[in-house]
Amino acid sequence: MLTSIESTRPLVFFDHFRVPYSVGPGGEDLVRFRGTAGERRLSFAAGTRRGEFRLGSIPLFGSIVDDADARRRLGGGWTATDAILDTEGGEVAHVWRDSEGNVFLPFDPDEAIRNFWSEGYHGMAEPSLASRILKLGKQPYYRLRPLLPRKLQIAMRRRFSRVQARSTFPAWPAETGLEDLFTYLFGLCGELAGEPVPWIAPWPDGHEWAIVLTHDVETAVGYAHMRDLCAIETGAGYRSSFNLVPGRYDVDDADVDALLADGFEVGAHSMRHDGREFASRESLDTWLPEMKVHAERWNAVGFRSPSTNRVWEWMPLTGFDYDSSYPDSDPFEPTPGGCCSWLPFFNEDQVELPVTLPQDHLVFVILERPDEALWVEKAEFLRGRGGMALMIVHPDYMLEQERLDAYARFLERFGSDPRAWRALPRDVSAWWRRRAGSRLERSGGGWRVTGPAAGEARIRYGTEPEEAGHDRAA
Repeated sequence: MLTSIESTRPLVFFDHFRVPYSVGPGGEDLVRFRGTAGERRLSFAAGTRRGEFRLGSIPLFGSIVDDADARRRLGGGWTATDAILDTEGGEVAHVWRDSEGNVFLPFDPDEAIRNFWSEGYHGMAEPSLASRILKLGKQPYYRLRPLLPRKLQIAMRRRFSRVQARSTFPAWPAETGLEDLFTYLFGLCGELAGEPVPWIAPWPDGHEWAIVLTHDVETAVGYAHMRDLCAIETGAGYRSSFNLVPGRYDVDDADVDALLADGFEVGAHSMRHDGREFASRESLDTWLPEMKVHAERWNAVGFRSPSTNRVWEWMPLTGFDYDSSYPDSDPFEPTPGGCCSWLPFFNEDQVELPVTLPQDHLVFVILERPDEALWVEKAEFLRGRGGMALMIVHPDYMLEQERLDAYARFLERFGSDPRAWRALPRDVSAWWRRRAGSRLERSGGGWRVTGPAAGEARIRYGTEPEEAGHDRAA
């Protein structure tokens, strides 16, 4: 039986999944797994060779210890096992094992995970043609956009979408690389522990996945049609969040109060939505204080940047409880890429809620799809993986009855699923904080959850979410 896990430093992987462990002294990066069979160690290190690699089919971005360096570090008695390949398919590193069951990883798992979440891979992966074009043309486009007829803007976006669709990483509509890395690490920990390691399930009260509805209200037209979406959602048993832009149209406090009274949420979506809010740190510092005044008056705790423009280091500086500016994978946005996550995660002390369903503007306007099929396809995928189906629907673009009907059919499809947690984004963020403040402790022959999530958390074991039907009460 697993008795303890001790690491020489805090680990993102353990913290994200709430794997029970302690931090103790040590001069190198390693984790000790202690059980009835004794102690086994997982050691790891970042090397000097930096770039894009693959561990089997799993993409890795960061620094690796090549085989020559690993042999010098480890000495004799170690065997090279799982190969790490470079972009040309050459074997440049391996995972190493010794006869006592210890394992050496030639990369730092924390670095690899953060390079997914933060899109740090942009500095290591070969940029796509679309990315190179966007880098050259993004700022000129935003300066010229107010002068371009709307039809011309859409025509340009549609033509460019054919180039964007060729992007291979992150794959669209779903990139599995980060989850595949998590699965690999869970398997490795189970091997060293002698049994599947426990962790706290991602959703409360036995729910197996989450549906989160949000709306970015970009214009006065969208503001005038918010209630059309509210009516559909209320009838289907949902509530949603509306992210407002007070410097672009008049926001009546009475409208905000009415939304809140009806169980909806209001969030912040910048002051003017002009494409320049994240152009520089100076620009961010200029409009943010004014935005915060409105947010405090609305009791808004969440933020989404316009056009999902984002800078990893700047997002916590907004001071909001949660941000929702990162797609999991979206090659079609002004900032293409994504965090590759279907679950919330922390960026410093801020909770990030990834956007995981295709946006309505992409579905109906750019790709000219006639119905909700793209939404359903991705939501079914996320349901099977135990993820969060978070969508953006703009009341500005949902002016045709056919689109409203498609939205209603999507909500009705999942409205009776007892496994789905239909939650507001603020509730997801609050849960994720309660979960992060809780831990697993030994209780007799098993485990129990202690802390603020104790009454609602469930425990899982090993390589999840493939075993998503096997939650155990805390």
